[in-house]
Amino acid sequence: MRLGRLALGALGALVLVAAPAVAKGNSDPKPAAKSADADDPLAKYFSALESMKLIDVESGTLETLKRELGTGEKLLTDGAFTNAAVALYAIVKSPRYASFTDFVEFQNAEYDLSVALARAGAYGASLDVIETILKRGPAAPYWGPAHRRAVDIGIETRDHAGVLARLEAIKTESIPTSAAGERSYLRGRAAYDDGKLTDAQGELALVSKKSRLYSSAVYLRGVIWARKGELKSSAEAMCEIAATEDNSKFTFVVDDRYFTVKDLARLGLGRLAHEQGEYDDAYYHYFQIPDDSIYLSDALFEASWSMYQKRELATARDLVHEFLRTFPTSPLWPEASLLAGYTELADCKFDDSQKWYDGLVARLTPVVDEIDRARKDPALRKQLFAKAVSRYREIKDTGQVDGKKVGTTAAVAPIDDVVALLRLDPKFLRLNDAVNGIHELADSAPQAARQWQNLGTQVAETKVQKISTTKTLEQEQLADANATVEDLRRLAKQVSEQHDEIARAKREGTMASDAAGEELKRLDELKAKVTKAVESAVAAADSAAQAVAAQATSSLKPLIEADIGDARRLDKSAHALSLQLDAAGDTLAQKAIEHLYEENKKVLDKAKLGKVDAVIGQKRKLDIEVQDLAAGRFPEELRGRLWNASMIGDDEEYWPFQGEYWADEYEGFR
Repeated sequence: MRLGRLALGALGALVLVAAPAVAKGNSDPKPAAKSADADDPLAKYFSALESMKLIDVESGTLETLKRELGTGEKLLTDGAFTNAAVALYAIVKSPRYASFTDFVEFQNAEYDLSVALARAGAYGASLDVIETILKRGPAAPYWGPAHRRAVDIGIETRDHAGVLARLEAIKTESIPTSAAGERSYLRGRAAYDDGKLTDAQGELALVSKKSRLYSSAVYLRGVIWARKGELKSSAEAMCEIAATEDNSKFTFVVDDRYFTVKDLARLGLGRLAHEQGEYDDAYYHYFQIPDDSIYLSDALFEASWSMYQKRELATARDLVHEFLRTFPTSPLWPEASLLAGYTELADCKFDDSQKWYDGLVARLTPVVDEIDRARKDPALRKQLFAKAVSRYREIKDTGQVDGKKVGTTAAVAPIDDVVALLRLDPKFLRLNDAVNGIHELADSAPQAARQWQNLGTQVAETKVQKISTTKTLEQEQLADANATVEDLRRLAKQVSEQHDEIARAKREGTMASDAAGEELKRLDELKAKVTKAVESAVAAADSAAQAVAAQATSSLKPLIEADIGDARRLDKSAHALSLQLDAAGDTLAQKAIEHLYEENKKVLDKAKLGKVDAVIGQKRKLDIEVQDLAAGRFPEELRGRLWNASMIGDDEEYWPFQGEYWADEYEGFR
């Protein structure tokens, strides 16, 4: 999409105007070789700049190409993805290197550009570059890595069908087996997303063992069989993954997904065995998951349930206690605490069972109350999910939370427990990424517009030497209009933040309800006025931008005018889309928080009922003891105490033997 590349294009053009490749004196450079992508917007700019003698085509050599490639790769390694993309665009799109397209260094720059764009989140632009690489055919040095990069983009964005369509639109006679397997995997994922399970299985079965996605394909086939109720076939698929030796030759063709998928397969085998009542097998599979796996807490909890179902109460007790000691803030801790109470209740240890239920009610009640507040308060809900997403990112990047294993960090406040309980839906995470991206785009859109406007100013003269540093009336009016727009947007943001603060104070009782209501009403009115003022200021800035664009040279004027118009539209569209995505994100957050509330409210209700069962059990136990005593029968647990009491009188003292025991004196004792 063109708008997605505007900021990078503006930066790239600005870099080139100031680059040392500007023509020297008034000598006419030789015409540049026509680029294969001459219709590309950036290529058009380069062509215009070259015709204005601002780019010397002859200045591009293999040495300068290597040097500039090294600069781009250094930026890429340092994580400056946008700057790396600008530097690499200056190679890939420049007429200076139009004759070097067959060189491996140039193709290296193309691939690095696709990586930089993908890492910067510009997936569409990255796929555009990848398409150029793939059109060279499988014999090209970077065809394989570029194809893998495209597939990874499809998996990361979950746009399996869209990326597959772009790959298949590039006609080639034959592709490697590994690439064919990757496309079959994308095709299978797309069918799975559409609910076409049989079609998905057929495509996934085509993925070769030599493909890096083979284990993922087998696992997904197992999931599909489980969804169809064919548990035996599902178990066979899971076993194929779990039974693969880590030093097998097929292990070396996988990527970092391998061990995660292997742990999921083991977990799946345990669940399949549990569903079929084969609790010993389930126990075995759960304990195959290694200690460093992120699924260890799930395995430990589910193993304790399997032992409880089998009525191996001592083992179930040990496992659930170990789980709660090791993972006190796991999302499963409420259910684990409930299971601990169930285990003691089933073992007729009613006092211990009641203690577990009392502890669960005491800890979970404020958490449920906090969830209930988040259901009704958008500001609190936004804060809660921001913390949850930050925690998710930390776990994804490091596998830890605050430097410790997931679920082992103690909660400080109820909101920390709520954050730990949240399991973020992939749809919400993708939408959250989109929200963050659009916020960043909305913040940077005015800067992109200014860069295009400054570019128009810099090329308003045909000679570099004649560029004036004095602003024209149109330029001053544009600068004032842009400043007004940004000031009003900052004011709108401050009004929203103040609104949230007043709402929080009203919610927490630190501000009187009447005073808070009046202040919120005043802020709503002010926000409406500021929103209207922003619309008027944006319209004025658009008019001023057109006046500045009209001053560009004849060769660049159409390009500058078009891109300044696009930049202004991007500015307005980004802010409008930001509001829409915020609303969509809050809708998903509301749905997730409602589900979390219902689930934990059920656990809390079960704990209260369990406490009633424990009290009834205690009463019933006492009734039985009274009945036994009335009938002259002593309960078994009292016999030892009665025996000891009968051996020693109240006026007697027992002194233990102070001498030596010989070995033969107690051989055979007991």
